[in-house]
Amino acid sequence: MSQIRYIEGLRLATNCNDIADVASEVTALKLALGLMFARLPDAEKNQMLIELTQYDFEPFLKLSKELQQFMLK
Repeated sequence: MSQIRYIEGLRLATNCNDIADVASEVTALKLALGLMFARLPDAEKNQMLIELTQYDFEPFLKLSKELQQFMLK
């Protein structure tokens, strides 16, 4: 826990006036996740994809396919 740090003046907000706003917020989160995923070592990327695909749950399968776009070929 000693690595947790306080970020001075941190401000986060979510725009949720309508469904298009929520969709944009989710897309931004998925992009941020993809950028973090791209920085993982290959073994960790593969493990995450395995974990997402072990469930027969369409949103997880969709996310795993989207994350694969962030893997170097």
